[in-house]
Amino acid sequence: MDDSFLNAVFHEAGKKTKKRFWLISDLQQGNPANAERYFSAAVSDLKSLDPALDGVCYLGDAAEGIDLQKLKTMTDMQLSLLDSLNVPVYYSMGNHELDYYNYCRREGLPPSIPFYETVRQKKNWHLIADQEDFYFSVEMEDFIMLFFSDHASKDGSWVATHQFLPPETEPYPHTKEKWQAVRDEFAKTQKPVFTFSHCAYPGGNRPSQFLEQLLPLPENFRAHFYGHAHIGDHYWAGEHLYRQIACVEHQQQLQFDISSLDHLRGTTVRSAIFDYYGNGEYAVFFRDHLNHRWENCCIQPHDAKSAGLPENQQHYNKGEIVI
Repeated sequence: MDDSFLNAVFHEAGKKTKKRFWLISDLQQGNPANAERYFSAAVSDLKSLDPALDGVCYLGDAAEGIDLQKLKTMTDMQLSLLDSLNVPVYYSMGNHELDYYNYCRREGLPPSIPFYETVRQKKNWHLIADQEDFYFSVEMEDFIMLFFSDHASKDGSWVATHQFLPPETEPYPHTKEKWQAVRDEFAKTQKPVFTFSHCAYPGGNRPSQFLEQLLPLPENFRAHFYGHAHIGDHYWAGEHLYRQIACVEHQQQLQFDISSLDHLRGTTVRSAIFDYYGNGEYAVFFRDHLNHRWENCCIQPHDAKSAGLPENQQHYNKGEIVI
């Protein structure tokens, strides 16, 4: 039995939360045996917590490689275990779902995205309606979840994946203005907005040039959740290999690296729980599934900007502070 203080905090939080989501990313295996071992460990440990979930947010890299039989085996395994949770799944593609698609482009084969094409047929899965779309949203009663997904053309002429914008030689149709129009549309709602994608904004680990186009973020955008940079992976995450929480560059919003389910490159089979308590208040609990323990938590009751500005940035006008 886990008698830690953090475990007590998590269970007490469950009495207050309005919505609770399991955040996962980067199972990312070419080996079905490893994939099942890691994913089973995560689901088994999660169920031991009895967390009363409202959904799962899957932030990409569900499988890697170009062996269709192995991809099918790993896909079927994940669908079976996620179905056992009996909750909706909100899914954004990562770069490794496009491994086979990129292989088809190189070999002149009809392009295909096996994992996406399978899960889009599942009624309880929510994702981009068309593989060429770059976002979808889910509106709750008092907040919004906005998901940005990797995406690709049906004819193979362009692909928008990984951290980097497509080369100018590809006819990529979603201009910076289109991305910013989406940002501005959700800014007008005045509801708290939480964003999710495979990669980070600038300021996070392995940041995305796609998401950089959205800066500055509107004030009602509360936090961002991503994967891609496996915690503990020095080769790819570099000097930030253990950084799980960071601000968006030059802004007060926090972003959380919740990866990875993969234990080959990551330090453990890791995920996170996202709680929403109302009025913009939220918490994130990081879980180590192999050791059956909580790693860390962050509780955010309000936005940082509401505290004001440093005094050396305030201007005085007739005795009044103007910010």
